[in-house]
Amino acid sequence: MGAKNMHYLLFFILFSINLMAVDKPNVVIILTDDLGWGDVSYHGSHIPTPNIDKLATDGMELNRFYSNPVCSPTRASLLTGLHIFNHGVVRPFMNPAAEQTGMPPELKIMPQYFKEAGYQTALSGKWHLGTAKEEFWPTNRGFETSYGHMTGGIGYFDHTAAGRLDWHRNESTLREEGYSTELIANEAINIIKNKDQSRPLFLYVAFNAPHTPIEAPLQNIEKFSYLEDKSDRVYAANVNALDNEIGRIIKAIEAEGLLEETIILFFSDNGPVFDIDPIVKVIAPNLIDARGSTAGLRGSKSSALEGGIRVPAVIWWKGIIENKKSDQFFFVQDVLPTLLTAADIKTSNSDKFDGEDKWSNLLTGNIVPPKNAFIGARIISDERALFNDQWKLYSIKPVLVPVSPSYKLFNIIEDPFEKNNLAEEEPEIFEAMKKTITSYNERDVVGNINPAHAYLHGDDRQGGVELGSPWMDGDYELNNPPTAVTSFFIFLWILIQAFKYQLAAAFLFFVLIFYAFKKLRRQ
Repeated sequence: MGAKNMHYLLFFILFSINLMAVDKPNVVIILTDDLGWGDVSYHGSHIPTPNIDKLATDGMELNRFYSNPVCSPTRASLLTGLHIFNHGVVRPFMNPAAEQTGMPPELKIMPQYFKEAGYQTALSGKWHLGTAKEEFWPTNRGFETSYGHMTGGIGYFDHTAAGRLDWHRNESTLREEGYSTELIANEAINIIKNKDQSRPLFLYVAFNAPHTPIEAPLQNIEKFSYLEDKSDRVYAANVNALDNEIGRIIKAIEAEGLLEETIILFFSDNGPVFDIDPIVKVIAPNLIDARGSTAGLRGSKSSALEGGIRVPAVIWWKGIIENKKSDQFFFVQDVLPTLLTAADIKTSNSDKFDGEDKWSNLLTGNIVPPKNAFIGARIISDERALFNDQWKLYSIKPVLVPVSPSYKLFNIIEDPFEKNNLAEEEPEIFEAMKKTITSYNERDVVGNINPAHAYLHGDDRQGGVELGSPWMDGDYELNNPPTAVTSFFIFLWILIQAFKYQLAAAFLFFVLIFYAFKKLRRQ
């Protein structure tokens, strides 16, 4: 074939791809960070969230949406369609000076599928799937543009994490004033307004709100002057500001005439910071400022009980999916296969997902029960949840102590507050689900957390103070974990701080017993 004919063939292929892409819907994913089931006013929150409420009314409220209990595992499951032991991201990544791992580069992720199908792909907001090496970066994983922060939690105004600036555009350090929630929305709106008209848009908007450190603009805080507790005021203002910016993004989509051709998916990456493990509180002291709500669901962030994994969620495609509420069980790993079907993007036989395609269920309203759907994370405890029909098997095992897991079986439809353990009443179901939940081949790319290492070098140790060069400049040294002996004594100190009140009470009790015994001997 001559060079001229080859040129025509190439032009025809590119033209055909663009022509097919134009007919595909835009996809906008709006992900919040630690927003609890009870943090939205349509679930009874005292914090007004009118824009999220309107989205839930206009679209389809996903009443049974489940994320993993913490951030990096949820993001990895969202983008890969896999559960934690198949993508290996079993806990949040720490800053790159503490560890230098990331989501495995060999895994094909959501923006790559959409880009191959002719989409414009963009990320605005939080990444948290690897920073230290270029192979982990968003623009090397299918995003044409990337803006925001790479680590887990930043200051909203100074954009620092663990003592260094963490703000970038296309992985180049960016110094920019402003409140991060507003800046992330501004970028998303700018992408929507300047959308490539020849291609559909895949836009991933990942807010850091309402993740700690909890901060908000003064004008938002003043709206909640009637709340007595300062932390309550700031948290309410943070969530309210988040709601405002989500409203601005949706209005921008509408203003550009794109509502009828855009799928909008909104959800939270995990439950709220409400009842955190005392060891985690010592390692990450900023967590105590959070005021999230589960509206009565048990557990919170890091827990596989409902409060940690059942999150507010909505999907909306005007004219296609709207004005409904669905009780279809929907897990974060279901998002990728579902959106690929919605956008009519074909996959190859080599593409394997743990998640299920729920698109037809959303269109028809037919509810298909879950079948061994798995959610979990491993931080201080290894917490897992397995869903099968109406049953949920919950397991918990301390990571640092060599003991067997404990299990509870719930009928999660009839008992959403997980009050009744039915393991003894339903032994066959319990044993079958227990066998499944313990049978996974456990891929782990990040390893168990070292509390001493996290205490010394974790993300929450230098909040609000810029002590070194920006993270993306790469001018830092890796802090290796302390020796086993040092780790033991640091962990002992962590335990003392975590349980100081219990230890003080125990000490007082033994002192009283001692003096009582001494007095009896004198008599």
